[in-house]
Amino acid sequence: MSKIFSAALLTAAAVGSLVLVPAATAQAKSPACDTAIDWINAAIDMSPDGMSADTLQSLSSRLSGLPAVGAEKAAIDAYAHALIDDNADMTAATTAFNAVCAS
Repeated sequence: MSKIFSAALLTAAAVGSLVLVPAATAQAKSPACDTAIDWINAAIDMSPDGMSADTLQSLSSRLSGLPAVGAEKAAIDAYAHALIDDNADMTAATTAFNAVCAS
């Protein structure tokens, strides 16, 4: 339980930084990135106390299914994987996602 709670807190903190970067810009670089940002922000909005394991899994699955290509696909997939992998570096995944998807 504490592992899931810790992951949820880490994810919420890392994803929280994502909310600020795209919000400061006009829009994402592509429809896939725009959708990813919308879904991430919606998950954050629906989980004020941190995302549950089910929410993280659902968001990860949805993100992985986006029709992105190239660097965008790699960044979105890495971010999606980091959401559900306790050993993944969420900060690095968020930074890479923002570098590719934030305009």
